[in-house]
Amino acid sequence: MNIKSAWIVFVVTLLITLPTRIYQVLFLVDQDTGFYTDGIRTTAFVSVGLAVGVLLLIIMCFMDKSTKVRYSPIRSVPAAVIGALAGLGIILQYAVGIFTFDESQNLIPSIILSLIGICAGAIIILTAYNFAAGNNTFEERPLLALIPSVWGCASLVSLFITYVAVVNISENIYDTFTVIFLLLFLFAQAKMLSRIDDGKSGKMIYVFGLPAALLSLVTGIPGTVMVLGNISRTSSFPAGLYPVNVLLSLYVLVFLINYSHLKTDEPELANASLKETEAQINAAASGISEDADSEQPIGAPKQESCLEFLGKAYHSEERFCDCVQSPFLKG
Repeated sequence: MNIKSAWIVFVVTLLITLPTRIYQVLFLVDQDTGFYTDGIRTTAFVSVGLAVGVLLLIIMCFMDKSTKVRYSPIRSVPAAVIGALAGLGIILQYAVGIFTFDESQNLIPSIILSLIGICAGAIIILTAYNFAAGNNTFEERPLLALIPSVWGCASLVSLFITYVAVVNISENIYDTFTVIFLLLFLFAQAKMLSRIDDGKSGKMIYVFGLPAALLSLVTGIPGTVMVLGNISRTSSFPAGLYPVNVLLSLYVLVFLINYSHLKTDEPELANASLKETEAQINAAASGISEDADSEQPIGAPKQESCLEFLGKAYHSEERFCDCVQSPFLKG
């Protein structure tokens, strides 16, 4: 099992479930009740397809044995543009929501969620800027990278509180799992950008990223169609976040693609650096050898005694006498 096979499962699952969801939205919705007119047949088909697809993606990505490299700054214009749009969408959704609260909503938790969402959108825009400039601000300020994860936790809590008061329908289940996997992906990405546990984070962004992108597309595109077509719906998920889910899914996919390219390029850079280091060592060794040879006088013998060399160089007849006992020491 490897990541490439997981991409195939992702595409196949998306092609099976997304058209069915769009068909449900366009042709099977009862405008009076918001429920589907075919009962649970298409809903069961989509639910089973998503469950099997997500489970396969998690298993295949988790069982992948390839080595994940340490994260280094990525320069990607598509990731920068999509990330900036997603961040702006989040900020716009919660900024408008501050002034349009319903009387039935609890004011203080809603304001807190909106403020956290605005901060999370700003951090995602900062991440997009890093992709545009090829920088990594979060390596020096790791706490900033956790803000989108905090927003994901707050959104999940808000969904649970909302869904307790309504009928448990399939759309609410899809939306809940979408938020869960987006939260897990944002947390794994925060650890990677902060250079914390690089090897494990490199695997977890695939384990959580591909299911998050799949669920975001399957919920975001039909939800956006319902909003644009003014179609009745029973889901309690904020309508303005459906387009944001689509942008976040594209953001996740572009990030994973760029990281996979970084993974294939990293060994080549390492080999090039190793070859360059070896060349520098060889050059240094050659320079030392040349310096050692240049210090020897011209014509100096390689294997010759010092006395023989001095006699030939200076035409000297002097020599060392043999050691004998002094005559004055006799008697």
